[in-house]
Amino acid sequence: MANNKNISIVVAVSLAVLIVVVGSVGVLFLTNFLKYDRYEKHDFINSNAYQAVFLTNDQIYFGHLKNISSDYLILSDVYYVKINEDGAGQLVKLGAIEPHGPQDKMIINQKQVLFWENLKFDSQVVKTINNIQSK
Repeated sequence: MANNKNISIVVAVSLAVLIVVVGSVGVLFLTNFLKYDRYEKHDFINSNAYQAVFLTNDQIYFGHLKNISSDYLILSDVYYVKINEDGAGQLVKLGAIEPHGPQDKMIINQKQVLFWENLKFDSQVVKTINNIQSK
């Protein structure tokens, strides 16, 4: 009689473990399947175009964006708008006027990015960048 009782306990424990494992696999599948952020940013970055990156500190940078990890982006060939005393904006190449002499590449924490956009080839910003580069 003790033998049948032990077999019943083993069957019950095995069934419980099986239910937990199947349930866990099901939850993981549904979490990944229904997840809103299942696309990678590099799926949307047009590598032939410039991107505008809008940061949480109200800065906007223009350049070529790459997704290097889930936490960081790299922006190269970087430009930004500098406002003068008259309130007029001028597009400036990163490293051209800064006294600390940064390289022409930024590593950006994704927590600081509000959003980014691919720029059209005929946008005013891209035309200005092309004019700066041709000089």
